[in-house]
Amino acid sequence: MHYIPVVHQDGSPLMPCKPSRARKLLKDGAATKKWTKTGIFYIQLTTPTSKHTQPMVMGIDPGANYDGICVTTKKQMQISGMLIVKNNIKRKIEARRNMRRARRWRNCRRRPKRFNNRTRKEGWLPPSIKAKIDIRITFIQSLLNVYPVTEFAVEDTKIDGNKLKGKEGRQYFTWVMTGKTKLYNFLKSKGNLILYRPEETTNTRLDCGLVKTSKKGELVFTSQAVDALALCRLQIGTQNLTVTSFTAWRRPEIPRRQLHRFEPAKGRIRSPYGGSAALGFKKNTVVEYKDKLYRTGGTTKGRISLHSFNFENKRITQNARPEDCKPLFQQSWFAQKVS
Repeated sequence: MHYIPVVHQDGSPLMPCKPSRARKLLKDGAATKKWTKTGIFYIQLTTPTSKHTQPMVMGIDPGANYDGICVTTKKQMQISGMLIVKNNIKRKIEARRNMRRARRWRNCRRRPKRFNNRTRKEGWLPPSIKAKIDIRITFIQSLLNVYPVTEFAVEDTKIDGNKLKGKEGRQYFTWVMTGKTKLYNFLKSKGNLILYRPEETTNTRLDCGLVKTSKKGELVFTSQAVDALALCRLQIGTQNLTVTSFTAWRRPEIPRRQLHRFEPAKGRIRSPYGGSAALGFKKNTVVEYKDKLYRTGGTTKGRISLHSFNFENKRITQNARPEDCKPLFQQSWFAQKVS
């Protein structure tokens, strides 16, 4: 049974309750409906109550492109899911650098070297890795707002065994290791952090009879979240391993504002491109258009593009008139509840 998160009057998380209990509280006016930015439904109490909670652990299995997340008590699972942290930042930065070089070279054939002001600060991370760490922290904080988690069980990856077969002298560390200190410091500030080796996770998963698929990007529980459940079992000894819910989350990609498009139009005119707003609509605003829900995108010739209101976010049309779109709310996370 999937339990509903409960939040106190002052916003502090309490123990989840059964759906029947939540419906009764809502019917009696003792609670109000709420949703997190990640799409998780919860209720907030409107009457005073105690803040007693039970031990709750969050299992985190970080990966290069996909993370497994699971929150459990000693009795059963509360929520599980997969966080997609894959991004194209490296490719975008390379394109930005090439455009800047071409733009500067166009007006000045030679510029002096500037190698003495490029020293990186201590703790510097590549932009693509930093973005993944920030997404993890933001998402974990959104869960901590509705679940009273007191312990964290994280799979600590140190060496990539696949690279041991490669060229002699290579570094055998994975990108998952890079920047993990920032994540660990954040988790330590929120509760007790315990690190486990990958073989411990694997052995626990096999002992419990949990199956893991080889397709890492598949939106199923057995792809990533199964390891997070095994970590919770290691940490708190979760008794009931039945999957109560599974959701996939990802952040939408928004083309940032650029000076101009990469390819000039007719007449050698380079029009502006990107930005977080279009024709008065902030991007990823959910609107009602012809009795259906869509998300807003960019603009072309005074018209706005609309995308499907689902996890894929595919573009449906580019010819919607702004006056025909009724804005409803802003969505900063895409979520697909699988089970």
